[in-house]
Amino acid sequence: MNFKDFKFKSRLAYAVSRAGFTEPSPIQEKTIPLILEGKDVVGQAHTGTGKTAAFALPILQMMTGKDGVETVVIVPTRELATQVADEFYKFSRNLKIRTATVYGGTSYGRQIAHIENAGIIVATPGRFLDLLSKEKIDINPEYVVLDEADEMLNMGFLEDIRNIFSYLGGRKQTLMFSATMSEEIKDLSKTILKNPEFIRTEIEAVTNNNIKQYYYIVEEHERDKAMIRLIESINPDKSIIFCRTKKETDRLAEYISGQGYSVEALHGDMDQWDRQKTMKSFRRNEYEILVATDVASRGLDVRGVSHIFNYHIPFESESYVHRIGRTGRAKHSGIAMTLVTPNELYELQKIQKDVGSELILKSIPQKGLSIKDQLDDFFRIVTNEDIDNSSRVILKSLLEKDNIENIAIKLISLLGKRLQQEELIGKTISEAELMIKSINDNTNIEDRKSFNNNNSRRHVGSRGHRGYNRKQNNGKIRRGTGRGEIPEPTITRTSGGDRIIARKLY
Repeated sequence: MNFKDFKFKSRLAYAVSRAGFTEPSPIQEKTIPLILEGKDVVGQAHTGTGKTAAFALPILQMMTGKDGVETVVIVPTRELATQVADEFYKFSRNLKIRTATVYGGTSYGRQIAHIENAGIIVATPGRFLDLLSKEKIDINPEYVVLDEADEMLNMGFLEDIRNIFSYLGGRKQTLMFSATMSEEIKDLSKTILKNPEFIRTEIEAVTNNNIKQYYYIVEEHERDKAMIRLIESINPDKSIIFCRTKKETDRLAEYISGQGYSVEALHGDMDQWDRQKTMKSFRRNEYEILVATDVASRGLDVRGVSHIFNYHIPFESESYVHRIGRTGRAKHSGIAMTLVTPNELYELQKIQKDVGSELILKSIPQKGLSIKDQLDDFFRIVTNEDIDNSSRVILKSLLEKDNIENIAIKLISLLGKRLQQEELIGKTISEAELMIKSINDNTNIEDRKSFNNNNSRRHVGSRGHRGYNRKQNNGKIRRGTGRGEIPEPTITRTSGGDRIIARKLY
């Protein structure tokens, strides 16, 4: 299919051609004809899939350009408002249709003046509801779009949205777009849309083939060091690390900063001014790493992001697609790296199955220096170390029990073991493959049993997230993942630094 098949009016078709659009994306191909038919639509699609053009183009085709606001687009953040407004401008500048952005932190007078001359408003919920409720603006739009609906609900805007729509009773057509389709989204769509058509672009269709995806198996306590090791090994110019919580975001940003990297945090508890300042600095390459939550980063469109790191895997496959979609944009290549623990492997396999693209298993890079090189570095430090009296007392005490040569050899041996242990972070490829095979084998066994015993599996947490399930069995503890009982792997280290993996089969 080609954009010419939509038969847009000449000036709009010219703008589409000038933007370099030839073939529509899946969400555009499915939604544009329905919108042009005048139907209300609920579209499930992510930022980066051409979603904005999917509603902007048919709306501009139907707008008359008459006086007054004909279209309102409601978005969760100021950053997304700016991006959506820019997209409308790109297609409408030859149609004599102006776009006004409405968000907090800017004077009322200036925004109201822009609205008086605009045919399109792109607004965040808080400021827009404020203008409506205080009767500072009098508009009657025919087309209303609720963009990134799931994030607006996550940010607590549900009541604001309901109130906004109470002021927009004269609308002809209502559109809603969301990256995920929760029950809350479906319930909201029933109250503000009329007999909507539901459109879902398959996850496989929106996963960018330009993004190489890797995962690394680590223990929970190794996450921080593993993240630093990955950053050290690739030295990315611009990257984003995704965390699940605001608290985790702040803590990790502080930890990475302490390792000598320029880093900032971005999450929903920051005020609008600070978020705007942080994003502006990131776009200007004033720091290397952005640590962000999913909510705060929704709609981010930053050029040159080469790497995405998942400090924790997200709860949903759709969120994974959204996260990694921050890189590999505009036909550039990108890399996504995900840290998982052995107990999260089943969740990762589910994401991989849903996404339909290959996630490649890799091991955390180990430091390049050999033990000998590290010891040489250590002894260079020792040579320059000042001697204090307490050290003399310790040595004198040791010499009473052994000779100087044996003491030196033992101290070097002890130091070598500690350096070796510090080098090993995460599971090796062979360890990980054995672990994955064991998990798959045990899962298949439980599948064949059809999980007859409901007490042997529990789901803990929200959004399908599976947690630990401990069950006593002859004095032994099993650890579950919500799908059968999977024996816990045991990792031991030999004195030579090699690691042996064993799995207890109860």
